[in-house]
Amino acid sequence: MRSLLLFLLASSFTALAADWQPLFDGKTLAGWTPTRFAGAGEIEVKDGALILNQGILTGVNYTNPVPTVDYEVAFAARRTQGIDFFCGLTFPVRDAHATLVLGGWGGAVVGISSLNNQDASQNETTQYRNFKAGQWYQLRLAVTATNLSLWLDGEHLINANIKDVEVSLRPGEIELNKPFGIATWSTTGEIRDLRLRRLEAPAEPKPKPAASPAGLKSVQLPESLSKTLRQIVAAATHSGVGLERLAELCDTFGARPSGSPQLAAAVEWALTQLRRDGLANVHGEPVPVRRWTRGAESAELVFPHREALPVLGFGGTVATPADGLTAPVLVVTNFAELTQRAAEAKGRIVVFNAPFTDYGDSVRYRWSGATEAAKAGAVASVTRSVTPFSLRTPHTGMLRYDEATPKIPHAGLAPEDTERLARLQARGITPVLRLKLAAAWGETVTDSNVIAELRGREKPEEIVVVGGHFDSWDVGQGALDDGAGCVAAWEALRLLKELGLTPRRTIRLVWWTNEEFGLGGAKAYRAAHQDELARHSAAIETDSGTFEPAGFGFTGSERGGEVIRGVLDFLGENLDAGRFTLGGGDADLTPLIEAGVPALGLRVKPNHYFWFHHTDADTVDKVEPAAFRRCTAALAVMVYALAEREESLPR
Repeated sequence: MRSLLLFLLASSFTALAADWQPLFDGKTLAGWTPTRFAGAGEIEVKDGALILNQGILTGVNYTNPVPTVDYEVAFAARRTQGIDFFCGLTFPVRDAHATLVLGGWGGAVVGISSLNNQDASQNETTQYRNFKAGQWYQLRLAVTATNLSLWLDGEHLINANIKDVEVSLRPGEIELNKPFGIATWSTTGEIRDLRLRRLEAPAEPKPKPAASPAGLKSVQLPESLSKTLRQIVAAATHSGVGLERLAELCDTFGARPSGSPQLAAAVEWALTQLRRDGLANVHGEPVPVRRWTRGAESAELVFPHREALPVLGFGGTVATPADGLTAPVLVVTNFAELTQRAAEAKGRIVVFNAPFTDYGDSVRYRWSGATEAAKAGAVASVTRSVTPFSLRTPHTGMLRYDEATPKIPHAGLAPEDTERLARLQARGITPVLRLKLAAAWGETVTDSNVIAELRGREKPEEIVVVGGHFDSWDVGQGALDDGAGCVAAWEALRLLKELGLTPRRTIRLVWWTNEEFGLGGAKAYRAAHQDELARHSAAIETDSGTFEPAGFGFTGSERGGEVIRGVLDFLGENLDAGRFTLGGGDADLTPLIEAGVPALGLRVKPNHYFWFHHTDADTVDKVEPAAFRRCTAALAVMVYALAEREESLPR
């Protein structure tokens, strides 16, 4: 009966609808304009598709009027690069707006943001699907005053009653896509066959109950396996070996920037230790990288008084003139204010003093600040460090230049100093800064990914990957980012071997290199192991520090998610680490996810990771011993449970 009702509802929309009107001609951008998102990728039209190339947030706005209720939109969409949402369709609903998200939160979420201030990952519309790269998906969205309905490849996926619901956009730059627009996040997405038609108001439908992550089934673990996993937890939470090795790594080699002698020496040390542990197939795999070096750098407040300021140039920044660059400052809080005050920015050093909200939102000023400031005529740019707390410790990190815009020097100051510059400006004083950066790109050298294995007893050709990235920034010791993640994964394999546990499948330890400068190691791993990716059962990465474990994020199929939930039930009971979240796509797993490999990321509880991230303060003393051991235990449990299953994790 329910299927019949849904069929009749779908038929009523068709019968009452007017003719379809095309919104995109497949040949030009007629009727569309690029959205002024900071760090946006290039917009193209090719082979009948509207292509939103990978940037931070890339989008287009429709320039003609659209209805606010009683209409439906149909289109085809696909993801060709990246692992986040490949279509965020912002559309009007009554006197408000909402966004349909396809493939968000690490690649899997489908939903509508926002209903009663809950976004697409946490309201009644939340679904998740395994979207395959390069595959077209057919979508149809119907909007009435009381209902939002979505069909995905003919399946009636969402049917939400919004009669008494507050509809709104998720706060942030997506507001720029009103009233009707399309966006992608860190992903290349393509849209074609986009069309709209008006509807006569249908009878009010009954809402369809929507599955949510919390409602996923769990595949219960056999008691024999649970008994073994309890042994693993006990061993991991009482071992001191991993912490000793992490301290030796950090104290002996210090920072391990990509292409550096320190990283090369650390790789040789690690290979020696891994062989001593008796692990199999221990070797390095070459990764060509181009080295960037920081050189001497300084920042000085010249007016209203002279004072040296701590500074860190951002990765990939161009240098200032050899004797430095001195200019008055313009402080702005966001890109919108820069646009409004663009006439004042010419010839100045633009300072972005954007308070920290969350990493994904705040990092855009580091990533794209130089390009946006250069467009306004600035000679250099400075960004408030991306952190909620500071002891005057600036943060570094990668930036992105737009090749069509002049490249200007770009660096980070501590929040204390950008706040002071803002206060001076508010008093009518124009501060003057002197900035000196000697950064440069060097020749291409060869780094190495590090590989070691615990070979499987029955299905050694099937592989579960666990690891982190072995390179770090050139400041601090790279302890939290990501030495601790690498060593916790290593310790998981060592403990399993010490306990005499040989799972059905091979567990492969992988430490990727060049994560901080473009994922060179992750891409090289995929290329080197292309022929066996179909036999990769899962891949796990830790790159958020080793604070108290909370659970795992997951990118994969619904059936795969049910298996993961079963392991998380065990972790919840034994380590208070049973939280299941959608999206396991930590950075180095991106190429594997694109190849269809199920991915997991260890998630930790609220912590101080971004206090120390990419700073001189990222040192081994910041790693909490008990939490590190519990993270090791969580990794060892998850990797062993997946490697020991009779069947591979469903894709």
